[in-house]
Amino acid sequence: MKISAFRHLVKYVSGIGAIVFMIAISSTKCSSQYIIEALPRWLVSVHGISMIPQSPVKMFLDDVQWGYHIEAQYRLQYNKPFLGGLYFSEAFLSKYVLKYTYATPDDQIDARDRATTRRLDFGLTAGFYPEINWLLQPYLQGRVGMAVFQTSSIITDRDTQENIDRISESNDAVISYGIDFGVHIVPDIWYVRGDIRMGFVVNPSATFMSLDENNKGTTGFPIDYFEKHTSSGNWLKISAGLSYLF
Repeated sequence: MKISAFRHLVKYVSGIGAIVFMIAISSTKCSSQYIIEALPRWLVSVHGISMIPQSPVKMFLDDVQWGYHIEAQYRLQYNKPFLGGLYFSEAFLSKYVLKYTYATPDDQIDARDRATTRRLDFGLTAGFYPEINWLLQPYLQGRVGMAVFQTSSIITDRDTQENIDRISESNDAVISYGIDFGVHIVPDIWYVRGDIRMGFVVNPSATFMSLDENNKGTTGFPIDYFEKHTSSGNWLKISAGLSYLF
C-alpha cells in the first residue's frame, strides 16, 4: 500500500511539473512573438536588382544587368493588407569606357569617355501583403508605368572628376509592366524587414542602343561601338533589400 501511494504521488508531482513546464514554454513563446494589432500605414523599400534578359531582348544585351529599385506605398484601408504607391527603378543595360589623353591650347587632359544605356522605370505599384505572425511573410506585388531607354556619352576629366561634356545619343519611352512574388523576413524588430523578390519586367517594342561586344575596339569613341536595336523587353528580375514599415 505504501509503495502504491508513493507511485501515485510521483505521478501527481510529475503531472504538475509537466503542466508548469508547458505553461512556461507557452508564455515564453507568446512574449517573444510580436502580436499585430494595428498595421502601419506606410511601407518603404530599397532593393538591389539583377535583370536577366529573356527572348527576344537577350539577343542584344549581356546576360545580366544590375540596378536598384525604390518604392513607397500607403495602406489603402486601415488594417487591411492592400497597399498602393509609387516606384522608381534604374538598370544599366550596356556600358563601354575608354580612357585617352587629348591636347588643348592650354594643357593636356586625361579623359574618360563612357557610353551608357540605362533603363529608367517609374510609375504605380500595388500589392497584397497578408500579415501573419510568421518569420517569413509572403506577398504579391504588381506594377505599371513608363520605361525610358536612354543612351548617353559622358566625358570626364580623370584628374578633377569634372564632367567635360554629356551628349544624349538616344531616347525612347514605352509602357512597362511588372509582377513580383516576394517574401519579407521578419526579425525581432518587426517593422524593419529583409525583402527578397522574384518576378518579371515586360515592355512592348522600344528602340535602344547596346554595345557590340564582338566588334568593340580601343580607338575612336565608345559610342562608335554601340548599335541601335528595336525589340520588346522581357526580363526575369531578382532583387533583395530592406523594407521599413511605419
